[in-house]
Amino acid sequence: MKTRILLVNPKFDLEILLYPSFANPLFHVQSNRIVKLWGVCKGLTIVKKGDELIAKHNDNECLNYVEEVLGIWSLHPKNSNVDEKYSEFVEMLRSEYSWLGIATSSIDDVEIFASIFLSQNTDFHTNVVKWIQIMLMKYGKLEHVINLDRIEIAKEISRSYQVLNLVNALEEYLKFRNRIIIGNDEDAKKLLLKIKGIGPKVSHAYLVFVKKSTIYAPIDRNLISFLSKFGVTSNIVAYLPRKTMCIRCTCNECPFKINCTYYRMRNAFGGYSAWIQTVAYVHTKLMCKLKRCSKCFLKLLCSRVYID
Repeated sequence: MKTRILLVNPKFDLEILLYPSFANPLFHVQSNRIVKLWGVCKGLTIVKKGDELIAKHNDNECLNYVEEVLGIWSLHPKNSNVDEKYSEFVEMLRSEYSWLGIATSSIDDVEIFASIFLSQNTDFHTNVVKWIQIMLMKYGKLEHVINLDRIEIAKEISRSYQVLNLVNALEEYLKFRNRIIIGNDEDAKKLLLKIKGIGPKVSHAYLVFVKKSTIYAPIDRNLISFLSKFGVTSNIVAYLPRKTMCIRCTCNECPFKINCTYYRMRNAFGGYSAWIQTVAYVHTKLMCKLKRCSKCFLKLLCSRVYID
């Protein structure tokens, strides 16, 4: 067994890191230890001891791959131009969450695609993680699911419409797969949007977690709520991206771009867009949902401070 040791911020928490990640179902997750149970580099183990992360695997390539799993790849994004108006806010987030990256496993693209697709209108940690793990335990690879009929899917996995619709979505994805992975982001986005059941939120999540393009961000309810809380970012919130326009033109060409939340976010945060969406998810879990406003480093900026 080969070992790699990385020095990290003592705040680093493996459980919190994987909490917002669509790669979560591929791992057994604890606060100080994760083990990859499925997919490429199966058996990879990462343990936190103090300010060290100790990764173990038989393959050197898998030891290099830990930087992707740990989100290190996303901490210094390309095209990181932040609008000066929002630079102080971004620096506050970076100071507090300097250790938190976007944990992913882009080489497990089929599993990540399924994880993202299934996450629509349901609880990710209660349902999606369970569904993905059932499929992997029963069938080994998610590609095998496309050979199942709806009766078997309902019996063996779930009767939920998300799972039942996954079969057709996976079949379509596998047709476009090579073109999506090899192509540029705009072409990949348009191919993804051709798949029934996929809109801008799903396509953007894919571009982040598989293509590792951090200028994209899935605009979800949690992100909108987070941005709306602060005077400095509330003006970013407008309308959701329109699939009909996203499939026809680029953001810069779109006649509705001025009123699009994603376009505004991209212009505000540049390559930090995806990272801020991740931070919003984690911050809401750790602080907002627990009403820990008195301890929050953003409390002086927040319009929804809870006073006990």
